[in-house]
Amino acid sequence: MGSKDKITRRRAIAAGGATALFGGGVAYLATRSESGESGYVPESFHTGEGATAFGVELGGRPIAGDRGAPVDIYYWTDYLCPFCKRFETETLPAVGREYVDTGEARVVVLPYPNIGSYSMPAAVWGRCVWRQVAESDPTAFWRWHGAAFDAQPESGTDWADEETFGRITERTEGVPTEAVDSCRSASAGSIRDAVETNLGVAQSAGVRGTPSFVLYNRDADAAGKLVDAHPFDTFSDSLDRVLAA
Repeated sequence: MGSKDKITRRRAIAAGGATALFGGGVAYLATRSESGESGYVPESFHTGEGATAFGVELGGRPIAGDRGAPVDIYYWTDYLCPFCKRFETETLPAVGREYVDTGEARVVVLPYPNIGSYSMPAAVWGRCVWRQVAESDPTAFWRWHGAAFDAQPESGTDWADEETFGRITERTEGVPTEAVDSCRSASAGSIRDAVETNLGVAQSAGVRGTPSFVLYNRDADAAGKLVDAHPFDTFSDSLDRVLAA
């Protein structure tokens, strides 16, 4: 997404009637050389069950962090999205170290296919990879996840196809390629339906593209929305506000 979205403040930001603490669509984008970061692999993981009070369905979704962390970071992303790659390399590692690995927040990865024709198939790949490794080696998902973003070229979306994602899967240690392919064959339709369910929640919150985030304090029922690849300082300020709600 670009940075033209107007800052919004709404009492009911989405399903559940959460109090909106802030909103924003203007992002400063740090350069890779300024950040010096690499891909993030969380220290803890889990798979959720059911929907949160905000309306996000957690069943079968990759969740980084402790189950009891007070703040949810709902992260809508697309493997074809260049701004998502910027967030992954420049902001997520610091958010992970400072908030997720310390037990203050957890990250729920949610597909928002919107960039190109292969956005939805890429989302299916990601969900199937998680299904195969969630119990045995959840770090393998995050290695695959990072490799998928690393595969992006400088521009364009025509790089994304079966061959590319197949190669990423084959090269990622701990990911069983045959099992992933079987999942894609058997479950693509149900995965697409599940993606659509959470897209409705995202759109109710004013999310129109990627990367977009809702930061939700479950106990306080307070939330804020961020749009675009914000630097860590902006993300940190927003998380602190939600934590203090």
